[in-house]
Amino acid sequence: MFEKPEKFTPALYGGIIIGIISSVPFLNFLNCLCCAGVIIGGILSVYFYKQNFTSEMPPFTSGDCLNVGLYAGIIGAIIATALSAVFLILFGNVVGEFILEYLRSADIELPEETFEAIEKAFSQQLTFISILTDLVVSLILYSLFGLLGGIIGYNIFKPKQIDYLPKINV
Repeated sequence: MFEKPEKFTPALYGGIIIGIISSVPFLNFLNCLCCAGVIIGGILSVYFYKQNFTSEMPPFTSGDCLNVGLYAGIIGAIIATALSAVFLILFGNVVGEFILEYLRSADIELPEETFEAIEKAFSQQLTFISILTDLVVSLILYSLFGLLGGIIGYNIFKPKQIDYLPKINV
């Protein structure tokens, strides 16, 4: 009997997808919908894992899919943190500036202190501590939602079992 395929490569593909979705400005808004970008990466990592199976191999289990989703979440958190730091260094806080311009141009009546507090929050400098904090938070959240994506992917891509019911002649 053949062994199951390795899990790292499919998890790497899913992690890259998670990292790109989570770090590209404006595309990262997809994660505002219950971390949908991370869940999609977990589901796709299970899809890539399923593609490595042959008919001689034992079928994949929910535990296999949870592992692949977890690994994808961890890899995605590392990639997203690195890419976010690079984008902030290269382009600045594009999303923060967009939000500030929107708030100023909209007919929203907020006290000036609120605008100043928002500007101050968006103008914070990128430091090693802020990157490390972002990485730790991302590792926790992306691992959890990667697990969720892995179990959803298992339920989508699991081998279908056909149950034959005996015919009852009445």
